[in-house]
Amino acid sequence: MRLQMRSFRRIAVPTLASLALLAACDVTNPGRVEEEFIATGDAQQALINGAVRMMSEGMGYGSYSAALLAKEIFPGGQIGAFGHDVTVQGGLLDAGDDLGHFDPLHQARFIGEVAVKRFTEAGAPADMMYQAHLWTGWAYRVLGEWWCEAVVGSTDPDDETPGMHELDTDTYFERAVANFTAALGYASDADEEFAALAGRAQAYLWLEQWANAEADAAAVTDPAFQFVVPYDDLEQAYFNTLYWATAYNPYASYTMHFTRAKDHYETTGDPRTAVAEDPDEPLAVGSLSGYGPVEFSFPTKYTSREDDQRLASGWEMRLVEAEAILQQNEANYPAAMTLINEVRTRNVSDIDDTPLPALTAASATEAWQHLRRERAIELFLEGRRMGDARRWDEMGTPGADAWEPPGGYAAWQAISPIFVAESERAVCFDIPNSERTSNPNVPEVS
Repeated sequence: MRLQMRSFRRIAVPTLASLALLAACDVTNPGRVEEEFIATGDAQQALINGAVRMMSEGMGYGSYSAALLAKEIFPGGQIGAFGHDVTVQGGLLDAGDDLGHFDPLHQARFIGEVAVKRFTEAGAPADMMYQAHLWTGWAYRVLGEWWCEAVVGSTDPDDETPGMHELDTDTYFERAVANFTAALGYASDADEEFAALAGRAQAYLWLEQWANAEADAAAVTDPAFQFVVPYDDLEQAYFNTLYWATAYNPYASYTMHFTRAKDHYETTGDPRTAVAEDPDEPLAVGSLSGYGPVEFSFPTKYTSREDDQRLASGWEMRLVEAEAILQQNEANYPAAMTLINEVRTRNVSDIDDTPLPALTAASATEAWQHLRRERAIELFLEGRRMGDARRWDEMGTPGADAWEPPGGYAAWQAISPIFVAESERAVCFDIPNSERTSNPNVPEVS
């Protein structure tokens, strides 16, 4: 079951006759609308749609940037439309650089929080309360996974400097948990419960609350369940940019050449990382410094600008369970491997139409390496890889990264001098300078 809240509706364009009729009418400007009226009647769903729309805008291009920094895709050298500058292609973000993704996601969580406040005051129906809390929770989860620090209002009642403060990203995940928990109280069916439970399980992983993560993930019992952020073909800001930037006509800004995903697909035929080539279009747009034109190949996970993107799935929840088991008791790694293989062996290779073989592990460290790899495959191009790599590094998680480019990151550095040292690669977005210079509670950086 795929659950989503559609935020976009196509609007009819008025005809010349109807415009003429409107012009003949007397129209009185009612003036400003008082804030309390934004939470009444049909305005309630409109407010929810606004939060979802900003999630779509923030995640559309943000997932593309995150994929580039996480080495899921290889730069084709394009620095124009739907490309990135050379510094970002090389894996480095300047201090105070968020690549423009900070504002829309904060707008999403702000609109969601306004909806929660106003809906509560207005006694809105359970469905509206559910959506308001759910989308606020998702906004906080994405902010937590993508940003190095949190910028949120202080919860200290004695705070003498009210406003937005720079805090640890645990704050984002704590607020995600609070909103997902509230959403559960308004859920009307199993799929709505699954959406809130899945989001909360993801947040619990970051908070290192392993038992809670395992319990929530296990409660999402339908492996086919999906919750998505919707994209739309009407406006460029709401495109699925991971598709649009790789489509050869007109962009081909990046390629799957030199990536582990392409190597994995060619070796196993795993459809989750399927990659294709067009013999008539052999090169990406642009030219990579020190290398020249880059061979072009593209992922087929998304096939249009309006393909939605998963925020959570039942299959991911099995991997959350596996990770929580390993974190709590590494000696129980066989139970984790059972869950990992449940995810892996459901897939059918398009090389010979047989399921992928089960993996084996002789130690907890090997199980960790399988988990890391399987999450990279299962969540490929879903905006999750950058956060996973940072989370595991910060937690000192056992096992080597089994999803590095073929030959390791050094192979990329040998291809082009644009790539910075591995220790310098960005693993999260920074608080933007626009926020730092206008907010006295957030220190500036140079």
